[in-house]
Amino acid sequence: MKKKKVLIIFKYPRGHWNIPVINQLSIYYETEYVYISDYKNKNFTEITNEINNLIKVKNIEIVIFDADYFKFINFFFIDKINSKKKILLTGDDFELHEIHSVTVSACDLVLTACPLSVLKYKEKGYQAQLIHFENDPKFKINKKSDLEKEIDVLFFGDLTPDRRDILDYIAKEGINLKNVGHDKITPGVSDEELLKLISKSKIIINLSKSRTISVKNYPSESVYKFYYQFKARVITAGINRIACVSEYSPGQELLFEENEIATFYTKEQCVKLLKKFLSNNNLLEEYTKKFSDKVYEQCKFDKIYEAIEKPNIKKIKLIKIPYWYLRISAKQIILRNIKLSNLVKVIFQFGVIIEMVRNTNIFVKFFVLSETLLNALWYSFILTIKPKK
Repeated sequence: MKKKKVLIIFKYPRGHWNIPVINQLSIYYETEYVYISDYKNKNFTEITNEINNLIKVKNIEIVIFDADYFKFINFFFIDKINSKKKILLTGDDFELHEIHSVTVSACDLVLTACPLSVLKYKEKGYQAQLIHFENDPKFKINKKSDLEKEIDVLFFGDLTPDRRDILDYIAKEGINLKNVGHDKITPGVSDEELLKLISKSKIIINLSKSRTISVKNYPSESVYKFYYQFKARVITAGINRIACVSEYSPGQELLFEENEIATFYTKEQCVKLLKKFLSNNNLLEEYTKKFSDKVYEQCKFDKIYEAIEKPNIKKIKLIKIPYWYLRISAKQIILRNIKLSNLVKVIFQFGVIIEMVRNTNIFVKFFVLSETLLNALWYSFILTIKPKK
């Protein structure tokens, strides 16, 4: 049976993000991909036209949109793309759920890395399915070349003051901790080196508090210090048959039973769990098997394939596109490839903006179009002098 064709529209090349998605989809589909960053000197209309031509020439049926932190891939962009099925892909819905909740109304399905966001989308009536980006052969250790387990506990990922405090306490308690965390000063290790370290480790520690100094999503910005997020380290540990001791996150409660993942709230509880497993090899082996078996069960791609292949149901139709979303979208569309030398082409993009606000009231039309005009004049001058990086 001939495979259907899928096109993934990525923002730009990121191996640790792009490759696992491509590899997982390629098992079931003929997979093509493009990067928006490769469309040099193209505006909104030119990019959508080129992608639609590619879809037509390649006879592509399904298009997946990598939307995180890139407002150019918005509702209006997705709506212009001609395909039978459209899918939104998000790894950081934790921060972006409000904006994605509008964008996804142009899609048929959401693939998200967060168990909680699956439920939040379903609550709004969308189809949603969990995807694990770490479930890829290139991110698994070679079991034939497993090294001696000389590292008791391994940590990798972003270092924050809270995480440093927990990790320092673990080390102070005499536990053999290998910390390869990174910050702006301390670089992280390569993927290849990280896999070697994982192979040498008995336990991976997962710290789940969000890593910014305050929550950054729209309704909670600068209100909460952190949220408890579901982190990829849990899946990375499981698919490599390594035990994981994890700080609490509600997403874990949706995927694991109480005895399937060792969970702590405080650094004292963390050390107690680590010492319990490290002092009893049989207990550690039993726990590792139970935990990793559950991760393997969660990582099966069959559920995602079934969700993609599920017949289209009626898309969620919003009462209106919020004013703040229209402002963000208009700005991103008009700023694409903007400079004084192509100001005439920029002016023609006003037709896209006018179409966006056609069904809004007179005040929204006035403010969005006025702001767009000011943005066009201001940024065409500024970005001519100092081009965007």
